[in-house]
Amino acid sequence: MSVLRALDLNVVALFSPEHGFAGDSEGHVASSQYATLPLHSLYGTARSPSAQMLAGIEVLICDLQDVGARFYTYISTLAHCMEECAKHDIAIVVFDRPNPLGGQAIEGPLIENELRSFIGYLDIPIRHGMTMGELALLYQSDVDLNVELRVAKILNWKREIQWPQTNLEWPVPSPNLPDFQSAAWYPGTCLLEFSKLSVGRGTNAPFQIVGAPWASTKGVLPLLRDEPIFAENFVGEVLNFTPTRGEYAGELCHGLKFSTPDGAIPISIVPLGLCLLSALHRAQPDEFDEAKMQASLPLLGAEGVLPLLRDGEIKAALEIAEKDAEEFRKRRGEFLIYD
Repeated sequence: MSVLRALDLNVVALFSPEHGFAGDSEGHVASSQYATLPLHSLYGTARSPSAQMLAGIEVLICDLQDVGARFYTYISTLAHCMEECAKHDIAIVVFDRPNPLGGQAIEGPLIENELRSFIGYLDIPIRHGMTMGELALLYQSDVDLNVELRVAKILNWKREIQWPQTNLEWPVPSPNLPDFQSAAWYPGTCLLEFSKLSVGRGTNAPFQIVGAPWASTKGVLPLLRDEPIFAENFVGEVLNFTPTRGEYAGELCHGLKFSTPDGAIPISIVPLGLCLLSALHRAQPDEFDEAKMQASLPLLGAEGVLPLLRDGEIKAALEIAEKDAEEFRKRRGEFLIYD
């Protein structure tokens, strides 16, 4: 905001997405004031800016740090803002930022229309490999949105660059992504977020840990190790932990902590989530039951993949995900603005 005012621009209102204006809030965020300006929450009673919120605005600027996964809601918030700005003849400028996971890897599956929601609003795979600016261009085309859209490009960013290579300070987009490492694991283990499991929120390794008071790691880990894509890319170790917040806060959980064999940035991270869903159900079908499997669907986005995971048909599930990723790779090409 200080930069905009230094440019002698008249800032009339501010908007905040999930996690609030400072990126440090959990749950619904109330609208408030920031200095003398109204601060409208778009993750409270409203998910889209109203005509009243947009009154007096000629250009809406979006400056948000995405994390590279379909279910991270910042891109949904931008899409809703684009829709409303189109109705009120307001231009949008996206101050683009790097995709922390880089711009090359794509991991499906794509989301099915009937499963689209605020945590899966765009027709994209789980790991999309695009920036916010590129996603805005794609969404504008997908829904034929008549809005003036401009993207302020990132300087010197290339698609092969992941966050550690940028030499930038991590901006902490939410309380549960305190560092790049947690963001790197997020697109995989977050698939279990709604299935009554702790995914490491309230520990020192968010999204690198999965467990629950009822979980039995004895049966899960051998099933994971039987899958070539897990054995080649990941190491799992048995861990007992007590999260300080989130699911099972204050309760002793039995689970697994994941790493890579050489300590490198994880690859094939969405397949890890698929393998976990399958292994948990097969090892403990009574505890990790059908209801817990179904709860993953808003994040997974593909109903046809779930029966395959239930039956241990990991290869077939991965083939669907890879086919979707390849289809998207072709479709996204015209909207890429970085080499």
